[in-house]
Amino acid sequence: MKIRFYNIILILLLLQITSLALYSQRAIITEEDKSENEQNNTTDEMSPDDIILTPITVREDATTKRKGKDIQSISSHIMTARELKQAPATLGDSLNALATLPGITRSGIDLFGQLIIRGADERFNNYYIDDIPIFNPLHYNSLHSIINTNLIGEIDIYASAFPAEFGSATAAIINITTVDDVQKFEGYGDLSALSANILLQAPISHNENGDLVFNMPWFISAKNNTENAGYVIVSGRFGYPGLVTAIISRINEDIPKMLPIYWDYQAKCKYCINSTNSISLLFIGGGDYMNMKKDKAFNDKEDPLAAIIDIKMNKIYHAQGLYYTYMPSKKFNNKFVTFNSLNSSYIYNDYPLPGVAYWAKDIHITSRPYIVGLKNKTKFEWWNDHSEVRTGLEYRIYYFTAHGKSVIQHGDQNENNSADLGDPDHMLGYQLDERILNYVIGGYLENKLTFEGFTLLPGLRSEYLNRAQIISVDPRIMIGYKFPTGTTLSAAGGKYSYFLQTNPYIFDKNPDIAKIGKKLKPEKAIHRVIGIEQEIGLFTVKVEGFNNYYYDIGKEYPHFEPDGTFLLGLNSAKIRTKGMEIMLRKDRWIKQDGFFGYISYTYTKSKVKSGLPTHPGLYSIELNDRIDEYGDQWINFENEQRHSVKLTGGYVFGQHTISSRFELYSSFPYTPIIGSKFDAEYYNYTDGIRYVPIYGKKNTKHFPMQHRLDLRYSLKRPNPRGYINFYIEILNIYNHKAINIQRWDYRYPYSSRNPSNVGPSDVGPETSMQDIAIMPNFGIEIKF
Repeated sequence: MKIRFYNIILILLLLQITSLALYSQRAIITEEDKSENEQNNTTDEMSPDDIILTPITVREDATTKRKGKDIQSISSHIMTARELKQAPATLGDSLNALATLPGITRSGIDLFGQLIIRGADERFNNYYIDDIPIFNPLHYNSLHSIINTNLIGEIDIYASAFPAEFGSATAAIINITTVDDVQKFEGYGDLSALSANILLQAPISHNENGDLVFNMPWFISAKNNTENAGYVIVSGRFGYPGLVTAIISRINEDIPKMLPIYWDYQAKCKYCINSTNSISLLFIGGGDYMNMKKDKAFNDKEDPLAAIIDIKMNKIYHAQGLYYTYMPSKKFNNKFVTFNSLNSSYIYNDYPLPGVAYWAKDIHITSRPYIVGLKNKTKFEWWNDHSEVRTGLEYRIYYFTAHGKSVIQHGDQNENNSADLGDPDHMLGYQLDERILNYVIGGYLENKLTFEGFTLLPGLRSEYLNRAQIISVDPRIMIGYKFPTGTTLSAAGGKYSYFLQTNPYIFDKNPDIAKIGKKLKPEKAIHRVIGIEQEIGLFTVKVEGFNNYYYDIGKEYPHFEPDGTFLLGLNSAKIRTKGMEIMLRKDRWIKQDGFFGYISYTYTKSKVKSGLPTHPGLYSIELNDRIDEYGDQWINFENEQRHSVKLTGGYVFGQHTISSRFELYSSFPYTPIIGSKFDAEYYNYTDGIRYVPIYGKKNTKHFPMQHRLDLRYSLKRPNPRGYINFYIEILNIYNHKAINIQRWDYRYPYSSRNPSNVGPSDVGPETSMQDIAIMPNFGIEIKF
């Protein structure tokens, strides 16, 4: 296997060296190629009348092209900065806007939580910003993304069946590319009810003496004597929802004292050495801080053991990228990237009341997952207008450290996600002191073939993890044909692998997973997608069916191996997701009044099987006492949203835009309470009464269908330097109170009235942000 893997790497390296040699003598671009490249890389000037969903898309074969960039159209969507900013009910945020697309929802429903795509686990996704892997894409997993929307060129979303260029994911890819052209000094500022942000950008030029200067407004007189040599962009944001909650907690003392604050920054600069070579730098960073203290029970119904809580969270992240691009012609492009992604996290949870199990007291984890990498990506068109080779090599170092006290589930796998604070056996507490080093070597090879309306894109990706000494070999393919009638038929699929030891998403909770070697196989998936797309003028109809299978998924299961090794999990779980998406889209011409929008319906069926033992004594070892009585059965997966209808649209008239978003969707499945037991231990400690719920088969019930309507109005006033845009949006404007909570009253045993299914307004002050009913947002955006 080692020979086979290094042969693959050697072939990729030889292809890149050969490609470089073929073009090493070409030091300049022809005037024809240069003008075409400049046209492709120029960002459209946004006039005051430019709103969203403009038909700037030109589709050829089975790919979608925008500004000289092509991606596969099947299982993918593109959203430009203009579309992201104008999507209603997203708090003006880029990643929130992606949830308006078919097949994409949030783990917390509505505005909050990570992106769930086609019913898969959110940790199976991977986010990139200009080739840098990003592991904290959203502040608090919900409110805002960590990158300024005005810095985004566009976002490519691969819902599944993504090409071989992308790895370290088995479900979906969210690929963000930043602005790569600045022609004049500009700035953007945005002040809303939740945050404030600003972005400044300016080109860099050579003056008549060859010196570098910034093309600021006061250099206008010298513009004719300068030559563009690059640009500089800086931006930052400060989020202040904690100020709002601090005011509310002072007014109502029953509300817990919670202080969430977040911030982020971005900086990008580019210097063009000449028409062939350029260097770029990208800096991204930010932080989330929250401190919540609860010193009394909210009401008589809640768990008395949770009456006092102390929670702290502090997450800081920084990422940097250095890029060298060599592009001697439109037929050849080589990009070398070196990057790092440095994350630091401190989490503290404490339930100090007597009677609380030991594992729930003084949970504190300090973790630092650091990632450093090198990439080299090459594109070479070896057959004019018909075939292009794409190849890449990667080397990534993962240095993870953690110390403190963590917990892992130890009780019955079929219990609800809510832990029983009074059960000493429900969780297993253990000490952390880990310093773990892993590295991954990988690469990919693709060859895109196009002829008339036919497109074929076969690819292969392979990676090697040193600790596991395992090689993944993942073939992938996309095929499509576009008829003269505007109808495109496409199909795509392949194999996808991910080494769990390198996953920072789970490192904060279970850091020692990163040190498991051969006993932890890579998680894998098989994707299969077919689709048809029809264009009729400004209308586009798209239908896709998908069937994805995930296997060898890591599952928490503390146990002893036959050789005496203690492990925290098994590669035992499987997930199946299948369904279909239908989307009708209406575009609008730039600078013309009219309607725009799209309607979609998504059906998703998602099942999971834990694969854990159904009887105690795995490997005939008595200490392996944990079981899952449904471990060999397929049950509803927690991220399954069976039905979803989305209607997003609006109307532009002059400087006014009115847009709306309506959704009708199924709830995620939940585990029903089927009984209760008296907590004798709590009675012994306090003489108090406490009944603990007993849960049935996991995820067998659904709440009623949920729905909401959001509205947004914006008024864009032009001025000589840019515009002023006033906006207001109201989420869930008719204040629909969805039933989405199973409430248990700890004072009474199980009965026909306990538990009760209620909406968020019936629960009380402990309602979480994801259960907010009506929510307004307003602000002002200024371009200058």
